[in-house]
Amino acid sequence: MPLSHDLWPEGLLTRPGRDADAACVVLLHGLGASMEDLAGVADLADPEGRFRWIFPNAPVRPVRINGGRPMRAWYDVYGFDIHSAEDAEGLQDMARRLGALLDHEAGKGSSIILGGFSQGGAMALYTVLHAGYASKAVFALSAYLPLRAHLAAATAKSPPIFWAHGQQDAVLPLSYMEIAQQMMKALGYKVSAHSYPMDHTLCEDELLDLRTFLHSLAGPQEAVSSQ
Repeated sequence: MPLSHDLWPEGLLTRPGRDADAACVVLLHGLGASMEDLAGVADLADPEGRFRWIFPNAPVRPVRINGGRPMRAWYDVYGFDIHSAEDAEGLQDMARRLGALLDHEAGKGSSIILGGFSQGGAMALYTVLHAGYASKAVFALSAYLPLRAHLAAATAKSPPIFWAHGQQDAVLPLSYMEIAQQMMKALGYKVSAHSYPMDHTLCEDELLDLRTFLHSLAGPQEAVSSQ
């Protein structure tokens, strides 16, 4: 997974697909993590290499919930309570930056699938559902829906959504997904929601379900040689 310094100054990891025109999955890490933390997801959710994968680093910024100390974050976080104020300006600015990166990749002829874990999943949902980036699909792993009260109704172009969450998640409780799922379905979004006996992490069954979701987007493919 070579590092690129050109498209994203904070750093990118990439994993090529088996085809040059493969759809591109952009996967955003969680708060305080880094691009390396989710790199293994590509091999588990897409062992056949049907997709290109890109893992960007979030910028380093002061984070209020971290006492103002700097850490990698897609936007500032004021609190984890469901009623906490949110960094609307930071979300908007980062969605604009991510949109430029995604447009660059789409310019290669690839469709884009945007996903993330925890804060990265929230950023992915915001970029597609609030900021209106035209992705083929979006997936959120142990995440929440930012600025949910401002979510507009789905349109004919709204992409399918895969959402996975831990039943014992003490950081972002399962109810965050359940409340958002009910709201989004009422607004016409297509949400495939899954829960697993885990805390704020990833598990094998979750990634197998993600693999099924991604492959449904890829369509019929020729069998991959075992050699």
